Amino acid sequence: MALNDFIIDPKDAQRILIGASGKLGPMEFAQGLVALLAAAIVLQFIALVPVIGGLINLVGSLALLFCWVCIFAKRFHDAGQSGWLAAAAFVVMIVISIVLSMILMPVIVGASLSNPAGYQAAGLSTALVSIIISVMANGAVGFYAYRLKPAAV
Repeated sequence: MALNDFIIDPKDAQRILIGASGKLGPMEFAQGLVALLAAAIVLQFIALVPVIGGLINLVGSLALLFCWVCIFAKRFHDAGQSGWLAAAAFVVMIVISIVLSMILMPVIVGASLSNPAGYQAAGLSTALVSIIISVMANGAVGFYAYRLKPAAV
């Protein structure tokens, strides 16, 4: 597999990322997930811009969440399972993110649940840790969905 295999074709972007009906094979799913992670990384850096960055990040994150649910629902449909398993995948991703955050934030940023002020003071390092957590959590859940066997026709 070459790196270019994971880059989404712009012609297919709407079909892959929008709408929860239909099916996605493993490679199309991986292309969609990589595109969403790349967009999420960009949004993390935009969030560092004072005032307007947070609003742009919020709106963009909601759009990415919709696309995330769509690609997971389509992948589960391809495996012959209910698209509602995307909700379970989302919960698992949140749990993994929380656990990783509890481990990495105090180590790298110096912030913890008992010292939330550390999050605001850290800025760029918090964004970088958030990116690492997002890639790891999405990678774990995405790996499971990628490995699902397509349903027999």
